[in-house]
Amino acid sequence: GVSVLANAMPEKTCQLCNGPLHVQKTTARNGKTLGHGHFIVKETVCFCPTCKMMKGSRGSEKISQVVKRQEELKRLLLPRSSIGYDVMAFCGTERFLKHRQREEIQSDLRQQYGIDVSTGKISDLEKTFTVYFRALHESKAPQLKAGLRLGFSLHIDATCETGRGTLFVAYCGEPQWVLGAWKIPTERADAILPNLKSIESLFGAPCSIMRDLGRAVTEAALGLVGDRQIPIFACHLHFLKDIGKDLLSPSHDKL
Repeated sequence: GVSVLANAMPEKTCQLCNGPLHVQKTTARNGKTLGHGHFIVKETVCFCPTCKMMKGSRGSEKISQVVKRQEELKRLLLPRSSIGYDVMAFCGTERFLKHRQREEIQSDLRQQYGIDVSTGKISDLEKTFTVYFRALHESKAPQLKAGLRLGFSLHIDATCETGRGTLFVAYCGEPQWVLGAWKIPTERADAILPNLKSIESLFGAPCSIMRDLGRAVTEAALGLVGDRQIPIFACHLHFLKDIGKDLLSPSHDKL
């Protein structure tokens, strides 16, 4: 419930036209972070009266003034939200690493940090966490690629969730990293291949590929390899399962 001010003006001039920044308004908003609890912040918003950004096409123009918000709040709070990044990260890690329910997360936020968040908002934060986590994963691709400098075996598989689409995963055999995961409409080669190409663009070409015996995954793996000498292996478990059906199905059906 503490009221704080965010009125710093480290920049006196506009970055686009070097014109002077003026105070547009001071607005009060809520903030909720693990580091500060629940607070009320009065934010001073600045603008450049001379610099204008032109937007539009074919003669239709929409003019908006360049607005400068407080950098401290931008680093603490999610865009257009009173929730802090650390709260989002807390909800995501508690859910996906510790498999905790929304009510348990809600109780911990209230008891440990004095923050009240609805269960519906916690669900939204968990989804937002996955978006930011993917962005972080892709931004750190150069460092991850450096850790795979000796090469890696790419394991690929898709699983169908009834009524919820198909989940396709690209997995690094050693070290055991998930390089990418996507929801695709159905298990087809044209839906899988673009994702495999994105993996190669981020982490380099694999030294081998491991896949099941499905036609779509097989065609996608062949499409990625092309004329290159990259071996494609079939999963031993799927192979034995397929052979077992051929050998045992007639006897089992008679039984």
